[in-house]
Amino acid sequence: MIKNFQNVKEMNNVCVPARFPLDNAATIYPACRTRNWNNVYRFAIIFKDEINPVFLQQAVDDFYSRMPTYFVRLRTGAFWYYFERIRHSKVVVQEDYYPCRAVNLFSSEKPCFRVMYYKRRLSLECFHGVADGGASLIFIKSIAARYLQLLGHDIEISGDLLDCNDSFSKAEFEDSFKRHAVKVKGVKRKEASSLQYDADPIPNYYKVIHGLIPVEDLKAISREYRITITEYLVAVLLYAFYLDAPKPCKKPIKVSVPISLRNSFESSSLRNFSLYTNIGFDAPKKDDYTFEEILEEIRGKLREGMEKEALLKAFSKNVGDAGNPFVRFMPNAIKRHVLNFGFRKIGQNQFIASITNLGIAKMPEAAMRYIDRFEVLLGETPIKHIAIALISDGKNMNISFTSNAARTNVQRDFFTFLSQKGVKVRIECNDKESWLRQ
Repeated sequence: MIKNFQNVKEMNNVCVPARFPLDNAATIYPACRTRNWNNVYRFAIIFKDEINPVFLQQAVDDFYSRMPTYFVRLRTGAFWYYFERIRHSKVVVQEDYYPCRAVNLFSSEKPCFRVMYYKRRLSLECFHGVADGGASLIFIKSIAARYLQLLGHDIEISGDLLDCNDSFSKAEFEDSFKRHAVKVKGVKRKEASSLQYDADPIPNYYKVIHGLIPVEDLKAISREYRITITEYLVAVLLYAFYLDAPKPCKKPIKVSVPISLRNSFESSSLRNFSLYTNIGFDAPKKDDYTFEEILEEIRGKLREGMEKEALLKAFSKNVGDAGNPFVRFMPNAIKRHVLNFGFRKIGQNQFIASITNLGIAKMPEAAMRYIDRFEVLLGETPIKHIAIALISDGKNMNISFTSNAARTNVQRDFFTFLSQKGVKVRIECNDKESWLRQ
């Protein structure tokens, strides 16, 4: 039976007021939006059987009070944007458009995320201001587990899965940036700009290229170089961009790697709690870089960027700047232009593309009997025309390139290199002809 939320106690959740501020990391996302774009990402779970939309909607309804920070719309305040909770949970629709399109942030009826189904695919698309990928992965896995329960399967709620019958906690609502931030001095953001990916975007076009790879193959080759899988794939991606770049290179080539802060700092937050570090090499330093030379250039840099002290200084600087009275009480109409300028002209110029590894999407063994695989997709931005996301079920890794441009040189070089090193790669694409284009 579908619930009615017109007069229910869920709206009186003491942890989450009717209106609440965005977390520290989320403040940039409303400011940098455009008329047709806002920062949206997607998680998908491919089941072995076609999805029943009635039970899927019930599963989402059951999480209305468990995940109140998702059922919100964006509002404009005098000095900051803020979220306002809404009563509507009817977000399940059949997919009929390309992935990661803009969410209606200010809708009076729909929250800042959507749940879609198409045949066997369950998808969650979320505005980044609501939560980061780590939180949304927990959310979609929990919806999937509840959906399987409604189908009559015996699924244990364990690990990081959420029980829809539990209460939302204060710890899950907190802005962990503010809780852990300390006073810092002398922290500078200035960083050399990166070479940019030269591609012409196509309006209303979104290309997805999946590379499905056995995790054991990646483990074996990473062990040879004594690095992690993520480090190895970052090096391969940098090499692919280097092969595509005009020579001689005049700028460094760097990629942006999101880092979850939940493991380094005590946090159960189901909002944003991640940071980015830019990893790359000085391409103009020499001609004809080999892959091995690029790998040596970046060896250890990712681990340095993940050190707790460096992370603490970086996000503490962000929290301190946001709390500066000059920034805090700057009218929102002006602040939006300032933040948007910084996003486009400074932040986005420091890297050529983003690559995020969501790790292993762990589900109970009973649930995995009904699941084929997981996917994660990053939306393009008005500036970046290619992005890369990784997710694994422990046995196979899905590496997804998303782009709004026709060129596929980087994607082809990336997967070709892995194949030549003995890694088994199966390619899937939503635009078969694009894989052949130069």
